[in-house]
Amino acid sequence: MAPFVSKDLTIDFEAREITVRGQVVHLTPKEYDVLKYLIANQGKPLAHRRLLQAVWGPDYGDETENLPRGDQSLRKKIEANPSRPKYILTEPWVGYRFQPPRAGTVKESSRKS
Repeated sequence: MAPFVSKDLTIDFEAREITVRGQVVHLTPKEYDVLKYLIANQGKPLAHRRLLQAVWGPDYGDETENLPRGDQSLRKKIEANPSRPKYILTEPWVGYRFQPPRAGTVKESSRKS
């Protein structure tokens, strides 16, 4: 999987190294697997059941109590403000979405002809 690179977050999947705002961050194996799965499906809302089965295995799916704890722990490690996340977003009544930062847009009036 290709590395994920943004202004605040860099993930080297081959080295299994996560850097947040210039500091190396250590994730538990499940936190890493959740983050990797979310990034592999970035921009898509992922149902709790699908995420559980992808990370914990096919016998899981109804144990949604595992996700909020893991989600909050992961947010605390990678988000600048975990209570206002910009990467791991909650999709109400669905699950979660990894939202990569949007590239800055150039205003039409600021372009030179």
